[in-house]
Amino acid sequence: MESPPARLRNRRDGESFAGEGGPRAGRPGHGSRASSPTTSETTMPHRTPERRLLVLSLLAAAHFTSTPASADWSNLGGNPARNGLTSAVGPATPTLRWSGASLSLIAWTPIVEGGRVFNIRQTVAGSPLLDPNNSMLHALDLATGNQLWTYEFPWQPGDWTMVLYGARDGRVYTGRADDGFTRSSAIHCLDAATGKLLWTTACDTCAPGLYDGVVFTDDGDLIAVAGLNIRRIDGETGAVVWTAPHQFSISGSSGPALVGNSIYVHERGPNNTIRVGCFDAATGAKRYSSAPLPVFFTQTEVFAGSNGMVFFPVVPRISPETDRLYAYQDTGTGLELRWSAPCAAFGGEGGATADGGVVFVNYDGFLEIRDQLTGALRATSSVPVAAVPTFLTSPHIVVDGAGTIFFGNGGFPGTVFAFNPDLSLRWSVEVPNLNEGGPVLAGDGTLLIAGVGNDFRAYYDPGCAAADLNCDGAVNAQDLAALLGAWGGSGAGDLDGSGVVGAPDLAILLSAWG
Repeated sequence: MESPPARLRNRRDGESFAGEGGPRAGRPGHGSRASSPTTSETTMPHRTPERRLLVLSLLAAAHFTSTPASADWSNLGGNPARNGLTSAVGPATPTLRWSGASLSLIAWTPIVEGGRVFNIRQTVAGSPLLDPNNSMLHALDLATGNQLWTYEFPWQPGDWTMVLYGARDGRVYTGRADDGFTRSSAIHCLDAATGKLLWTTACDTCAPGLYDGVVFTDDGDLIAVAGLNIRRIDGETGAVVWTAPHQFSISGSSGPALVGNSIYVHERGPNNTIRVGCFDAATGAKRYSSAPLPVFFTQTEVFAGSNGMVFFPVVPRISPETDRLYAYQDTGTGLELRWSAPCAAFGGEGGATADGGVVFVNYDGFLEIRDQLTGALRATSSVPVAAVPTFLTSPHIVVDGAGTIFFGNGGFPGTVFAFNPDLSLRWSVEVPNLNEGGPVLAGDGTLLIAGVGNDFRAYYDPGCAAADLNCDGAVNAQDLAALLGAWGGSGAGDLDGSGVVGAPDLAILLSAWG
């Protein structure tokens, strides 16, 4: 069996250009984000002063997170901020729910939406691909792993593998990868239930690269970076809402992060430098950029945290002085550098915790949690997590509703780790040639890992009381923190089954305390 090839990139020195589309009048969204609770809105059973103080402290902590946790895994990084934070609670033990899938020579990241798992299974390696039957999009039933449907994107000579961009509101978005400059494809939108083609973008160069992905606005539009442009694409129709110019140094590594109405993306700066750019999601207008960094390229994406924090892992793979995670704060008028720390990564995604931590691999190959605002070290993993050699590490991070951190190193062979919130090891499993295969976490708590060959795993461990959200055998402050971190969303904290985590769920949890 052939091992996955190294990630391929092309440098681009040309200038950006303005494209099609323009600002769109506000369209009513399909839903709105629920506001966080306040102490005056929540009725609680009588508690001791100490317990009331604990509840008030954790309620305040819930307000700290400005990037809401997601339930299903709709895009690379799991949510618009691409930080792996989810309200779902993953398995306490590596208990298989099901395993197996169609053959694949390369492991690609699964996407989960509405009880379905979507994944590219690639049967021919190399790029460009000379075989038109090289890859296919598969839809699987989340509960059983049974195949629901497949879709093959039309192939043209010179095309690369199919790519899965994301899924939202019963729609799945796919295309074909390219070299990021000389070739590109349209985006196809499919019905998530049937695989039927719903629409194709009119622009045949709209599709992002292998590792870019898309993120979704509150009303389901796509924010997509492809070559020399950033686009907002209507999720229902495929119409281009606006186009903004974008310069890059390495193609396929410019995936966007979205917080509120702000888009953050890695871009090329002056004189062969790189930086982070901020764009307006409603209009596409460029707001500002960070100060340039004296590095020409990195194969890593931007991700965001809370309190306006934006993170950029810059990894030219030279030294601890150059390979660093840069932490910026969006002040509303610019991106201010707050701190940096040595890191290691070949690609992949970053992580954020609900209590204001940022999760990444340090230069020595251990997982770290640092304070997002100050950079103060909070925890270091009890075991090394990096691939061998370290520079091939491709992090994929899930931070679940109980604070458990699931980490895949993308190695050959690879490993998926489960850590407690203090980064002590809970369990780990080996996954040969993990590459980009995850893990990701579904809204019902199923942890999914895509491997090579017929290796595809779904881990699920429901064996705990409903209010015991972290499955540690007790209902306590950790479960309360998990519920508050999911407030206004859905997932494991929805104890009354209403579809929204709110005051009734809090009352259920407190009544089961102890």
